[in-house]
Amino acid sequence: MTSSRAIRQTDRGLLASFIEYAADGKATKLEWERFIVEHYVNASMERARAECARLLSGYGETPSESHVTRSRLYAIAKKLREST
Repeated sequence: MTSSRAIRQTDRGLLASFIEYAADGKATKLEWERFIVEHYVNASMERARAECARLLSGYGETPSESHVTRSRLYAIAKKLREST
């Protein structure tokens, strides 16, 4: 049996990976729908999702022209991985 804490960590890790893929313009439409369109019950994950959606503004947008935006997205992903 897997603990709920382990599941939450896995979910955070998946969301963090998605955010990094999106920052690099590599996220698929299916991933976008899974990680950005759906909302989270967990408050830290929901804040990360909402900020990522705001920074990217829509599926397919690559923030490569904005170093600040990409850096912020990577910081969001890092914070998710570090949270417990």
